[in-house]
Order: sequence, then structure tokens, then C-alpha cells
Amino acid sequence: MPPRRLRIGIAGLGRAFSIMLPALASEKLQIVAGADPRPEARERFCADFKGNAYATVEEMCADTAVEAVYISTPHALHRANVEA
Repeated sequence: MPPRRLRIGIAGLGRAFSIMLPALASEKLQIVAGADPRPEARERFCADFKGNAYATVEEMCADTAVEAVYISTPHALHRANVEA
């Protein structure tokens, strides 16, 4: 039986996420959701990861498939993202 993977959501689908993607590619993690206000970023995420994409971090955090969140939004948004 394969090991259980932690299902994560990504807050912010821009440059920081693309830089960290190699580190997130792990047998222990499964990227299941993403949040970004830009429609084109959400569309690309869905095509690449076959996960759910949301316009806000709050919407993504309500997704019961998400067990943990990796925050890759601009620094000014980190506190609000953590509180979500």
C-alpha cells in the first residue's frame, strides 16, 4: 500500500509558487487545490494539477480536501492568509 500523502493547497499561484514547485514535488505531498485572484493562473493550475482552483484563499481553505496550505502570496498578504 502506498504511503498516505498530505493534501495541500497553494495560496498564490505566481512566481513564488513556481520557484518552490520542485521542493513541493514529493511522495509525501499531493497538491489538491490552489488560490489566486487571476483567472488565467487558476485555469493553468487546473490544467497542470487537476485540482480545484479558487479566487480567494478563504474559499480554498473551506475545501475539505485541503489539509495544509503553502503560502506563496506577496508578503503583505501572509498574515491574512495564515488567519484564513
